[in-house]
Amino acid sequence: MKKVIAIIVSLTLLFSACVFAEETEPDFAMFSGMEWSFLSGAGAWSTDMRILEDGSFWGEYHDSEMGEAAESYPDGTVYCCSFSGKMSFASRADEYSWNVSVYELKVSEEIGTEYVDDGLRFVITEPYGLSEGDTMRLYRQGTPTSLFSEDMLLWAHVYGEDGAAAELEGWFLCSENNGSGFVGCSFPGETYMADPWLELTSAQLMELSGLEFAVPEGAENVIYRYLPDEHMAEMQFELFGDEFCARIQPAALEYGQLMNISGIYLPLENEEEITVKHCYGTIGQSQTGSKDWMELCLWYDLAPGLMYSLSVYSTDLDGLDLSAVAEQVYIPAQGDV
Repeated sequence: MKKVIAIIVSLTLLFSACVFAEETEPDFAMFSGMEWSFLSGAGAWSTDMRILEDGSFWGEYHDSEMGEAAESYPDGTVYCCSFSGKMSFASRADEYSWNVSVYELKVSEEIGTEYVDDGLRFVITEPYGLSEGDTMRLYRQGTPTSLFSEDMLLWAHVYGEDGAAAELEGWFLCSENNGSGFVGCSFPGETYMADPWLELTSAQLMELSGLEFAVPEGAENVIYRYLPDEHMAEMQFELFGDEFCARIQPAALEYGQLMNISGIYLPLENEEEITVKHCYGTIGQSQTGSKDWMELCLWYDLAPGLMYSLSVYSTDLDGLDLSAVAEQVYIPAQGDV
């Protein structure tokens, strides 16, 4: 695994623009809608994660080694994993930073597992830059970069044409033990960036995109959105006290193929094949915290070429039949069959 990385002269990232007062103690809810990335900008590797409000986190690591090839995998080797865990604020370190404890970390597959797919060998490994039991340091916006070591300056991506910036523009989570640094970056669709989603009525969505949802009986606070660049429709609603999100996007797939358009990439447990009316699909769950669960249903309507997703976050999935809700959301393009 790569441990020595060339120093980056320039790498531009989008940072969260929220204002932070020194006397304010942070909480993980402040980081909703941020992706934390540990990467150099050189080399085909990165560790990326998202942190939820309760301190649980999930993410993926990958490192491509095209030189590690053989006859059965001519395109090289990818070291990778999906991971999840839990962290908490331990203490305030100084006026600029806090200690954050990583007290749980698990990989979704057994480390050392290997398989070959489409000319590539995949090897499951530990996530680079994270470890269970580690105490990381979280630095706020405005931290003087003069406090950082050369390695920290590298991972914080503060170098420009005129050298290192005097202060951090965003949040930075680093580990001395693991020699790593995660930059907190905003991503499209969140409130502190220009939102590419258009909020519409159901009629406007149908007129603009030709895509439509049915509203399940008893659903409340229904919101419709459209993402023009991706030609993706979304409907959010509340039902049984839980929040649901349904999406539709045109896709050219074959029967038995699915594409995850939900925007959720947690490793799934208890995944199984289902049908949503006449459509092939799958359903699975993932634990996002000590008491919280996410369930995801994907299905594909072959005739019109439309991919669907329906997700829900809940503290109790017992008694919830997500596939039944999916059948209420889904409107067959060719009518009921």
